[in-house]
Amino acid sequence: MQMRRSGELVQWNNKGGYGFVRDDAGRDYYVHISSLTDGARPKLGDTVTFEIGKGRNGRPAAVVVTVTATAPIAAPTLREATRPSNTVSRYKLGLRMTAATLMTLLILSAIATEHAPVWIGLLYAAMGAGSALLYRFDKLYAMTGKYRVSESNLHLVDFCFGIIGGLAAQEFYRHKTVKPAFVAQTWVIALVHTLGLAALAFGWLHGVFGGFF
Repeated sequence: MQMRRSGELVQWNNKGGYGFVRDDAGRDYYVHISSLTDGARPKLGDTVTFEIGKGRNGRPAAVVVTVTATAPIAAPTLREATRPSNTVSRYKLGLRMTAATLMTLLILSAIATEHAPVWIGLLYAAMGAGSALLYRFDKLYAMTGKYRVSESNLHLVDFCFGIIGGLAAQEFYRHKTVKPAFVAQTWVIALVHTLGLAALAFGWLHGVFGGFF
């Protein structure tokens, strides 16, 4: 007999009847209204117990879900489901935008002091927009149980100058901010780009790449 787990409903689309349950270890599982034992629609923040089964596309999902404690808040709409939950500190959310803002300022400083060409800024802008779109699509796909954008592709685009848009999208859509391995790799990429841009902005690489730029 499969061991039941406990968790919290962290996302819920009341109109569509689906959302995500987060277990005590911080893992998110897709849940559909048909998987609730009493058939009643839950609310965001409800405490539940569940088992792990196969969802759409064979991915792990929460099944045989029972609400054990009801949260005294109204269920959100699809748009509200993308907003940060109250369990996430504002400090963690602000850290991503702070890093993205810092890198943007370093790019502008490097261009203004002629330590870097304008196309560097355009490259970061274009790849950042592409990264943000990938995170948006992955978020929507996750909420509907469809095919997901692979984590390796998200990291690849972030590394290839899309990190500013990637960090902004993670914060705005509240997506890919829980899994420790993914978060750690994201910050490694952010650190590499921040150090590189700082070197450009302060002219440390100007003598090396001056001819190229």
